[in-house]
Amino acid sequence: MLSGARIGMLALDSARQPLVNPAAFYFASGSILMTTSRYAAKLALLRRDPRASFAVTGADTTVVLTGVLEAFDPLSLSGQVRAALAGPGFWWGMGGYTMKNAPFVGGYLLELAQVPGQWWPQNRVMLRLRVDGQRVLPISRPPDADDCLVPEGPPDVARALSKIPLAYVCWRAERGVDLAPAWWSVSGGRLVAVPATREWPSQGGVGAMVVESHHSIRATRMVGVCSRGLFKIADPSVASLVAERYGLVAPQIEGPPLLMDPIRLTWWRGFEVGTQSSRETVRTHRRGPSERRER
Repeated sequence: MLSGARIGMLALDSARQPLVNPAAFYFASGSILMTTSRYAAKLALLRRDPRASFAVTGADTTVVLTGVLEAFDPLSLSGQVRAALAGPGFWWGMGGYTMKNAPFVGGYLLELAQVPGQWWPQNRVMLRLRVDGQRVLPISRPPDADDCLVPEGPPDVARALSKIPLAYVCWRAERGVDLAPAWWSVSGGRLVAVPATREWPSQGGVGAMVVESHHSIRATRMVGVCSRGLFKIADPSVASLVAERYGLVAPQIEGPPLLMDPIRLTWWRGFEVGTQSSRETVRTHRRGPSERRER
């Protein structure tokens, strides 16, 4: 499944709430390899706390990998030295990443004029998640979901996500941050979720919830929202509300339904990113140095 899937969800903790991003990846020698911009917020986060989780979902299974995330910057001497010390497996992995994601790289070249300079190849760094734990989680695939508009954010982003069946819930755990797939809906203008698998937070707390639509070739067509804030245990009737969206009898769930009380919402449309909080107006930018503050 890891060799066939192209996009996974990377979760890191921050001083306020967890951050969850989609990422193209390659799995080799017990590690997940990814790339990002040297201006990305996740680089600052991993310096403070390198523990991370990475989730990949297949037809009926989600694999959650945990470990320590490290960055290799080819323009820095320390990055070059550490890459050399990592041995030939690291370089083979970089080659494998390029081969596996060649269609994605081709999509970048086709739309190069729309890609900010901060995300061009010379400003890319390699990320390696050295896996030290893994969980294979069977999931129940629901039928096609009814339309459901994500609250807040641009209307076109909400429409693009209206039929996405699975969301990801992220919460703080002893090992850093954890991830699990979820069925989702909206209640009273807030996102609600019930578990699509047995792994689930047992109580409320700081966390994040992501609904994302990725494109296998064109990065400019990636669309998603990440709502960060406080999870609250919802009334059991919420499970029936979520099930209604999927045309199912209320599911027998092992974990409590969760209601997201948002503090900050981040949405993305290709390389355009906006943020919104209860204390701020929406801000939009092209991903670059300011992403360190926004995401």
